[in-house]
Amino acid sequence: MRVIEEKRMGHEVLMSVEYGHVFVANVNEGKLIDLRIEPVGSDNQDVGKIYLAKVARVVPRLQAAFVNIGEDSDGFLGAREARTLLVNANRDTPIEDCVHDGDTVLVQINRPADGDKGPQLTADISLPGRYAVLTPCRTKVSVSRSIEDDKERQRLIDLAETVRDRLGIEGMDGLAGWVLRTAAEGVDNELLEKDMEMIAGIWTDILDKGDDNDPPCLLHQDLGGVERGLRDFIRPDTASVIIQGEAAFRMARSYCQKVMPQAEALITQSESGEILFDRYDINGTIGKALSPRVDLPSGGWITIETTEAMTTIDVNSGSHSDPALAINLEAVTEIASQIPLRAIGGLIAIDFIDMQDEADGKKIEDSLLAAFENDRVPVRIGQMSNFGVIEMTRKRDRLSLLRSLPAGYFDNTEGEDD
Repeated sequence: MRVIEEKRMGHEVLMSVEYGHVFVANVNEGKLIDLRIEPVGSDNQDVGKIYLAKVARVVPRLQAAFVNIGEDSDGFLGAREARTLLVNANRDTPIEDCVHDGDTVLVQINRPADGDKGPQLTADISLPGRYAVLTPCRTKVSVSRSIEDDKERQRLIDLAETVRDRLGIEGMDGLAGWVLRTAAEGVDNELLEKDMEMIAGIWTDILDKGDDNDPPCLLHQDLGGVERGLRDFIRPDTASVIIQGEAAFRMARSYCQKVMPQAEALITQSESGEILFDRYDINGTIGKALSPRVDLPSGGWITIETTEAMTTIDVNSGSHSDPALAINLEAVTEIASQIPLRAIGGLIAIDFIDMQDEADGKKIEDSLLAAFENDRVPVRIGQMSNFGVIEMTRKRDRLSLLRSLPAGYFDNTEGEDD
């Protein structure tokens, strides 16, 4: 594979449209940290779709309901995702108290259909914009944890609360809540207000459409892959957005002009004839992420195996004589890189090399928590067991890397494992 050497410029977004798919690479200091792949066209993007739906049947033994959304298969609504429908619900409220057979409900896809499994639904609707997210089933105004400056956090909260009161969007129990995204940091008041007003307008249109239609009915779907890649991946420190493909380039420019004009200057086209993902050997990184084994600098390695039920990660020292703690800490860094890149979700069990000192186990826990602190999706990490195993969960928000890649992607790529 030919690798184009480029001066590394901090954070970059690389976007390519090929094989009928949009590829959006999130790159930091020349290293691929996240990759989103989806078919071209917003009609193919299921996550984020909002439906006026009808409960087909409630299954108490599963603590879930199957919901007719008008697609090929019913959606799956778990008790945890349904409890937001009851103002006074708690973590023990059963599904049969939340919904009943034949109920009409507003639901959103938060995990796409996979094989024989229908899409996973939530009643806790969220409607994202560039800087803010409307959460109509909640009442709190909150700020992304990635924004650490207390003064800036308070500025954003004060502004959002003022705009919320003016917009008057009703939620389940009072005014609807809002979340200020990482991208809101340092943004002037006018841009943030316009973003919140735009989102509120979309939500009003969704409710009006729901009033005019009978279930099941699709009320809203998220942006297409190009626009959403810009919305979700551009950060305050983004140095450039490079796009391969004339149509995608025009689409990106148009979106930025309307929604985020300050980012338009970042967008450039790749060079004529250039294979964009040859920059920083991105295809090589993708190829390695499809292998169960990942080597560590120490000479050890980790193996990653995913089944339908869970993902297991095993840390191995090989013949290296480094202390177990040092190899385990190396493994933490690599695991925190591989899990988002491979889009691994659900239950994950990590089997670390045995360590003699109990305090070392706490160091691994703390290191793992820190490594996932900026993950874009919710993560929960448990404590290390007596057997050196840490269990964690990560929300499934898309298909895995392996299942997302179009057939034949590497057929014309040589040396991806070099």
